[in-house]
Order: sequence, then C-alpha cells, then structure tokens
Amino acid sequence: MPTFSIITVSYNEVKNIQRTLDSIGRQTCHDYELIVVDGGSTDGTVDLIRQYEHNITWWCSEPDRGIYNAMNKGVSHAIGDYLIFMNSGDAFYNNQVLAEVLNRGIHADVIEGYVIRTDKKRRLRERYKDIYVQLFTDTLSHQGAFIKRELLVAHPYDERYKIVADWKLWLETIILEGRSYAHVDTTIAYVDMTGISSVNVKQRLEEREAVIHELFPPSIVGLIQSYQKAYGLTLVRYAVELSEHYPIAYNLIRKIAKRVTKLSRTLSSK
Repeated sequence: MPTFSIITVSYNEVKNIQRTLDSIGRQTCHDYELIVVDGGSTDGTVDLIRQYEHNITWWCSEPDRGIYNAMNKGVSHAIGDYLIFMNSGDAFYNNQVLAEVLNRGIHADVIEGYVIRTDKKRRLRERYKDIYVQLFTDTLSHQGAFIKRELLVAHPYDERYKIVADWKLWLETIILEGRSYAHVDTTIAYVDMTGISSVNVKQRLEEREAVIHELFPPSIVGLIQSYQKAYGLTLVRYAVELSEHYPIAYNLIRKIAKRVTKLSRTLSSK
C-alpha cells in the first residue's frame, strides 16, 4: 500500500494541469499513487491526462456536482495512508516534498506545512502557533495538508458547501474530535489563486457563518457575536470553540480574546 495518495481535481484546465502533473512526476519519493478526477472537460484536458497515464493509478472524466464532490470521489478510490489534494494549477514546491515529509516520521492525523501563492510568490496565510487560533481566524490549506485516509473516509467533505467544506472538516475533526495535528516547518506547494474560494470572498464568509451555526450551540454563537460587537472585528466571528460545553473552552476564549484586544488596540492607534 502506498504511503501517499495524491488526488488531482480538474475541469477545463488544459493550461494548468500539465504543471501539476509534472510536479508530481518529478518527486524523488515514489511511494505514492496518483488519482485524477476530471469533471468532463472539453478543452483538451482529457487528452493531456492520457499522456500521463503511465503515472496515474486511476482517473476518470465525467460530470460531477462540484469540487468537493470530485474530491470525495477521489477519496473513495484512494488506498494510501495519507491523502493530499494537489488540484489543477497547484504544484509541489520542489522534487523532495514527499521524501521530506516521509522522513520526518510524523504520524499525526493531519500534517501540514506552508504553501506559496503563485501570483505574489509569498506565503498564502499567516501561521499561528496555536492550531485553535489558526482555525478560528483562518484555515489550513488542503494543498499543504497530508490527511489520514481513514479520517476522510469517516468525514467526507460536506458537499452542501461550495467553498468552506474543508474548513468544516478541520473544525469537526481537529477541534471537536481532538484529532492530532502536526505542523512541519517546510513548504509543501505552490497554490493557484484563481479558484472560487479566492475570488468569491462574500460567499466564503457566508458559508463560514453557516458552519459556525451548524456546529456550535446558540450560546456559543452568541458569545462570538458579543465579542464581535464589542471590538467591531469580523475576525472574532471565527473564534468559536467556546463555553463550558467543551473542556478546553474558556482558556481558548481568553487566548483569542487577548489576540483580538491587542489587534484592536493596534488598529485604533494608527
């Protein structure tokens, strides 16, 4: 059984998918399988995929119900210990990424490193040492995350959400279930910035709000909203993990509240 399953999702990406497939094929660690899930492309993407069949374990090209439906389909065919989504337009940072992660000998449920924006050539997001602060203020990048297969089998992406189903997965597993998480100080991938989550900020915020209301009790949502009103920062709406309903609640609230207070004072002094 391979250590890694690399899943690539595409739809009419003939201009970008070759870069992704080349970066996978150049990995010095060959302990992986490659799964390509195409949404029924008509622009020549399928012809290009066929050129890489020698390196692909399984692939299909057929209509789907969106990116998370395609990602779930890829998971259903994967057999690796860890899964990573390297979608069309994304690329591994260098040829040693898989080898480096493997040599670390880490066995957490989720192992995540840095990713670089392809447009601005800098890290995609700020990195917080505390995973709770990271998830309540931002998210993790699926292009930089190696996820145990059994976790994704037990928690398929919620296809009702078009942008934040991966964020919901992190909250459900790392926060509510206490699944293990490890950050590695290495860069995993270059990330294409033309996807829906990058360009449709309004929908992303609306979906995150819906996830919060779905996963947490009203009393906790009310607590977040009270912080939001007090500080006037949308940042606080993500500081969910909260109240006496969860064992780690109050100390995390204090930690996040302290960060929000500091940020608020910094902004007001400018």
